[in-house]
Amino acid sequence: MASRRICDLILALVMAATLAAVLSMAFRSAYMAHPDEKDHVGAGQYYMQYWDPPQVGDERARAAYSNYGVSYLDQLDAVYFLAGKFACLAKPFVGQDYLALRLFNVTLLAGLMVLAWRLPPRLRICFLPLFISAQPWYVFSYFNADAFPLALSLVAAVLLARSFDCRASRDAAADGQETSPSRSGGARPVRVRLGGTFWLGLTLGLLTISKQNYYVFLVYFACQWLIQAWLDAGGPGRAALIRRAGLAFALASAIFLVRYGAHVLIDMRQPPDAVAKVAEQLASDEFKPSKQADGKGFWGMNMRAHGVTFIQMFTGEWKWHVFTFRSSFGKYGVMDIEPPLIFYRYIGWMFEAFLAVMLAALALNGPAGRMSAWLLVLFAALTVLQSVWHSWTADFQAQGRYLFPILAMMACVLPLCRKTPGFYRQALWIVGMGMWGMSLWSFVAVGLARIPR
Repeated sequence: MASRRICDLILALVMAATLAAVLSMAFRSAYMAHPDEKDHVGAGQYYMQYWDPPQVGDERARAAYSNYGVSYLDQLDAVYFLAGKFACLAKPFVGQDYLALRLFNVTLLAGLMVLAWRLPPRLRICFLPLFISAQPWYVFSYFNADAFPLALSLVAAVLLARSFDCRASRDAAADGQETSPSRSGGARPVRVRLGGTFWLGLTLGLLTISKQNYYVFLVYFACQWLIQAWLDAGGPGRAALIRRAGLAFALASAIFLVRYGAHVLIDMRQPPDAVAKVAEQLASDEFKPSKQADGKGFWGMNMRAHGVTFIQMFTGEWKWHVFTFRSSFGKYGVMDIEPPLIFYRYIGWMFEAFLAVMLAALALNGPAGRMSAWLLVLFAALTVLQSVWHSWTADFQAQGRYLFPILAMMACVLPLCRKTPGFYRQALWIVGMGMWGMSLWSFVAVGLARIPR
């Protein structure tokens, strides 16, 4: 009992310190001191005034257009609508539009903290990936479109863990007419409970209309659910879990189709080349489509067409892997503020140790654990590959935020480690808290200390 209270106290202090650092960054850093914040804020400001999605080039949304001549409002992302309406309520308390929009992302992080605290101690390990790097905290500290899908994916991981929790799932792990023994020796139907299925479907549905780099996580999530349903549950429990997943994915699909249908209706009311025409008109000179077609535009656009090979992406002046790694564990401002290089060396070693312990723990967890480990490695590699491919064929964006789906993938499998010997669980928490300490130093002593105000 005493050790449990100590652990709860440590967790409370960790969450409070993290949230305090993020709040400080949100309210002390200058407007536009962060990557593309002006463009994200412009998109959020649109929905602070309007309810209907704009057409391409809509004069009402002119503030949302970037140097590329495109707007985030032309994509499927639901975050701008939700954040805009939230900001309308928050603005009287903070005064500025950008602060009200930043508060939306801070509130998401606070909600994750509350959810972590309310989980049974055996499931809190789901949130350990959130504390091993300062980069997710940084994304929650200013307004952007990356914090929302990261929060959703972690919630999805929690819903997965709760569905397969040993004590809960054996009762009536799913929705549907599963039977269980009655006192008379017969069988009675288990009451249908659709609440968990609804929240799972809503979470996955909102992910489908968020950042597209999370689509790989959605496929991973479906595979992970099926693996655990097939190997971790048995008999009627397995069938019920699969039925629940089917209902949740049906709801998610319906949410996507409604949003995509609205997007198609807007496209039908404008010329097919509207995006290119508006980009030609509004983009900065080096980003205009005509300049790109002539090979005179920004060097980072469509590097493959400019003769850069895939191997060269990792050598010479590009070094995609170096920039991506550093921006996965602590780069601030417009990617120009970073801790000493020795910081990346040590936190890299700790991350390797964390992965090694996690994979070893999964390997000791029977067939479900071993298959989950292989699935994690496969989809993590696909996440990295899609990020490299985007940088090579579209726009050079060597940023760790594109790899955040891996954090949620880790959150999906970490609860399985609770069935392994205590050494592995303790090692995961020890290494994870060590990474948290280094990350907090980086965020406060480097990020907060040097960010423009």
